[in-house]
Amino acid sequence: MNKVTKGALAAAAGAAILVGGAGTMAAWSDSSSLGSGTVTAGTLNIDQVPDSGKWHWGTPGGTEFNPATDRLVPGDTVVYVADYNITAVGTNLVATLTPTLGNLESGELAQHLHVTAVGDGGGEIRPTGSVQTKTIGTAITFTDVQGETGQGASASLAGGTVTLTQNSVTTP
Repeated sequence: MNKVTKGALAAAAGAAILVGGAGTMAAWSDSSSLGSGTVTAGTLNIDQVPDSGKWHWGTPGGTEFNPATDRLVPGDTVVYVADYNITAVGTNLVATLTPTLGNLESGELAQHLHVTAVGDGGGEIRPTGSVQTKTIGTAITFTDVQGETGQGASASLAGGTVTLTQNSVTTP
C-alpha cells in the first residue's frame, strides 16, 4: 500500500471519528415536580331503602297490588314505587336513572310486558354534597294481545332493576 492510500485511509478514519463525535453534544436539562397532591375518584351508588317498596294498580298511590294473588289482564298497568338512596360524588358528574325489566328471569308473559319510568324514575342526578333520597316508580303494562295469547302465563320480575348510569363528561 502506498503512502497516498495510507494517508487517505487515515484521513477517512479521522473524519469518521469526528463525524461520530459531532452527533453527540453535551446539553443541560432540568425538571421540576408537578407539586404535591393526591387525586381521588368520585362515587356513584344506588340502594333501595329497605321495606320502602310497594306495588299499586295503575298509578303510584293507587289500590295496592299483590303479585302473589292478583292477576293481570291485557291493558292493566301495575306500578312498583320505592325510595332509593343515591350517592353521587364528582365535580362533573351527571347520571341518569332508568328502570328496566331487561333481565326477566323466566316466563311466557315476559314478552308482553312493557316498562316505563313514573315520576322521578328516569330523572337526571347531579351531586348535592349529601345522600339523596328519590322516590322512583316503575310502571309495568301488560300490552294488548290477540285471542288467548298470554292467558294463564306468568313472568318473574326478579330481574327488574333501577339503574344509575353516568352520562358522558365534558370537562369545563
